Amino acid sequence: MVKKEVLPLGVMTSIGANPMEVLSKIQNFGIHTCQLGNPPDEYIYGKKSAELNEKLKSAIEKTGMKISSVFIMYKGHIWDLIDGPRTIGLVPENTRAPRVVHACAVSNWARKIGIKAVTSHMGFIPADSTTLLYKGFIETMKKFVAFCKNNNQMFAFETGQEPPLVLRRTIDDIDTDNVRVNLDSANLLMYGMGKPLEAVELLGEFVVNTHCKDGRMPEVGGKLGPEMPLGEGDVHYEEVLPALYEKGFRGPLTIEREISGTQQIEDIKNAIKLLEKIKGNLAT
Repeated sequence: MVKKEVLPLGVMTSIGANPMEVLSKIQNFGIHTCQLGNPPDEYIYGKKSAELNEKLKSAIEKTGMKISSVFIMYKGHIWDLIDGPRTIGLVPENTRAPRVVHACAVSNWARKIGIKAVTSHMGFIPADSTTLLYKGFIETMKKFVAFCKNNNQMFAFETGQEPPLVLRRTIDDIDTDNVRVNLDSANLLMYGMGKPLEAVELLGEFVVNTHCKDGRMPEVGGKLGPEMPLGEGDVHYEEVLPALYEKGFRGPLTIEREISGTQQIEDIKNAIKLLEKIKGNLAT
């Protein structure tokens, strides 16, 4: 029996038109796990979806890549602190219905590919649990999470747009055994919503995946705080990962660097070195 790798390193990636090329590039880092971004519409709705999905499944089989999750995105997001609350995720009521349809379509797509977890930013969850906005959101999430469970999947909240305590309350209110967390420690800082160690304490038992990127708190003006190369921001993974490990987490450390080009490649390589060093100090 092959021993399951503890804290395997992964990369967040898009699929693109040539999945074999994408997965081979990840393999070149010496990495065998990845998380997929929202699949292009052609993979889900297009006339060539069957052909494209066969290419993806073939690429997964040939490379031996493990897809830990697929990330659901919705059109119309504005990634800031001013317009974000009315445009991101399933919290806004005016866009909720068509986005739920898309989320379910991605869940069905993931089932066909063999992906056992779906992840998403669900929006700026209201801190006041007595509001109609919050109650409607919870009812929607209960139904969507049940849909995922029927597809034999977990749903993982991406952290960032709400304080960890609000997300913990939300998970408790949904009260379903397939709700989990994709811990993005940098997002907590970049949105100004909390400290990574606080999130580990409150949410550690629910974490099934991570986005390992770095960042800093926002300044005035409504923009998010800056994303940084791993090790150059204020997350301090040398503290966060041991604390998460103590909570029982053994899942993927998925590197995310939200730039492109040669600098992204260099930053991923440096992130691999840093994470391997931290892993080496854990009693794995």
